[in-house]
Amino acid sequence: MIASTGSMLGAACARPENQDLPWTAEDASALARARMARVCTSCPVLATCALEVATTETTAGFWAGHDRTAWREALEPVQDTLPGLELPRSVVAGVAA
Repeated sequence: MIASTGSMLGAACARPENQDLPWTAEDASALARARMARVCTSCPVLATCALEVATTETTAGFWAGHDRTAWREALEPVQDTLPGLELPRSVVAGVAA
């Protein structure tokens, strides 16, 4: 997690309209992950979040535009790019249905 609450000031995930997304859930749907990735694309603290995740042992949740849940990698493909984050319809339909 983020080292200090001060580094989260202004984070897009902390805005009231985004707080209901499953940021720390290990079972977030493909649709929820796509929505969270889109929130991350415009986050003013994205770089700080990415640095924190890169320097700590983060094994679950959605951080810096990526699903960090370690076991998920073995189960399904996760697109790990931020711009657009358009998942294949088959993945969205199969998981988020």
